[in-house]
Amino acid sequence: MNRQNGALRIFWYNWPMYLGTWGLAVLVILVVPLAKPQLATTAAVAGSILVVWSIASLLVSFYIYDRSALLSGSWISPLLRPTVRTWATVHAGLDAEVDLDAVMPGSCVARLDVFDPTVMTSASIRRARRRTALTKPARSCRPATVSLPDQASDAIVVAFTAHEIRDPHARERFFAELRRSLRPGGQLVLVEHLRDFMNFLAFGPGCFHFLPRREWLRLASHAQLRVAHETRITPWIMALTLERAS
Repeated sequence: MNRQNGALRIFWYNWPMYLGTWGLAVLVILVVPLAKPQLATTAAVAGSILVVWSIASLLVSFYIYDRSALLSGSWISPLLRPTVRTWATVHAGLDAEVDLDAVMPGSCVARLDVFDPTVMTSASIRRARRRTALTKPARSCRPATVSLPDQASDAIVVAFTAHEIRDPHARERFFAELRRSLRPGGQLVLVEHLRDFMNFLAFGPGCFHFLPRREWLRLASHAQLRVAHETRITPWIMALTLERAS
């Protein structure tokens, strides 16, 4: 995949937050000399933390999307059964960051774009869709009506997408649709940042855009999918294999 580097993409997807943070830091620098010492110290520390977080998030993004094991896709094979013959990928208009055709076993039966502005309400995903061209065409559908036949595939990959469904009930319907589309013994590979300590260190308050691990486990249980494998591709990214028993 030929793409703009990870740090630049994350900046453009979230530029109002970054410019707002840096603008606030400049304002603090201008106001601090005029403020009372105690207030000045508090403001200077708060402004410094925000700037450090914004820079850290870009550095971490560069590592994840340009230098980490994510790109090679070597982490996918251990998550899947060797008997996978057909697979699908589901996203919200952005590719999975790795060339799935080069690392997935079997053949791709569908590439689906489930972007739905009624449940994917973040402005950043709309900016991302405008700026990023897909490397392979995808069929549009909705999270609540994934356009795959019943038991259509052995594996489905959903990378950096499911957290964009902001409504918990809509996420439940999405996972139910994914289960319906899997054959018995089929596997859903979910790749996500988590709302956890490592992502808080890297992205600061931005980590609250992600969902905690317990929410993904709740959704798996609700959809009657069992956890087959779990790993960290990087300290900031979880890969989870959920399996349909019957």
